Amino acid sequence: MADLFSDLTALLGPDRVSVAPDVLATHSIDKWHASAPPDVVVLARERDDVVKTLRYAHEHGVPVTTRGAGVGYVGGVVPVRGGIVLSVRGMDRIVEIHTGDGVAVVEPGAILNDLQQAARAKGWYYPPDPASLKECSIGGNIAANAGGPRCLKYGVTRHYVLGLEVVLANGEVLVTGGR
Repeated sequence: MADLFSDLTALLGPDRVSVAPDVLATHSIDKWHASAPPDVVVLARERDDVVKTLRYAHEHGVPVTTRGAGVGYVGGVVPVRGGIVLSVRGMDRIVEIHTGDGVAVVEPGAILNDLQQAARAKGWYYPPDPASLKECSIGGNIAANAGGPRCLKYGVTRHYVLGLEVVLANGEVLVTGGR
């Protein structure tokens, strides 16, 4: 673990990597309370942090668990065995809401309620409304295909995703769809 921590710190900087007990504990559970601690937590703030982390993990055979807000009930953000928890919670910007074509560009850690309020302020409506909307992230919504009660009328998250910029497990960036 010491090598993992020192390697990632050298790669990303000391403010992006943590082995502090409280940080490891926070990143070892979700709302379901399944628990397994990671060896290290990477606190990504930009795409390059994700690229470098995944490239390193791929080259060294280190398991990675990506985490947004961590409010799911399915154990998806809980590490299976140690490794790296890659937190994208710090990538939380609503980059733009373009009313001309009805497109919002957001980072994966953006909170759903913040997006809904920003859209509403521009006269738009983003329908998905899972029970955790005040605390869940867009990245988690996409991963879980979240819906909420409005999905019966308006559909689930996948119906509103026009394009993605995805970092693959080997660190390669893949852009799909529009924008």
